Amino acid sequence: IGRDAIIGPNVVLGPGVTIESGAEILPFCHLEGCHVSAGATVGPFARLRPGAQLGAEVHIGNFVEVKNARMGAGAKANHLTYVGDAEVGAGAN
Repeated sequence: IGRDAIIGPNVVLGPGVTIESGAEILPFCHLEGCHVSAGATVGPFARLRPGAQLGAEVHIGNFVEVKNARMGAGAKANHLTYVGDAEVGAGAN
């Protein structure tokens, strides 16, 4: 976990999780086997499964699940979304 990263209450961090400086994990998220880049925001109630890679300034909203997917810098998945086995380009919404 990088410096100045914010981890909210009731967050579960499983094995293989890396969180860079300045990222924010909101309450009730579940993360395992994933990478969260600087400035990214996750949650609340989001799930990052193995292989999820979030670029800088990515926003993963409430009730979003990401599995084995790469989210480009600045991409957003705001709510009620499943992203699996995919590559989402930078700035996509």
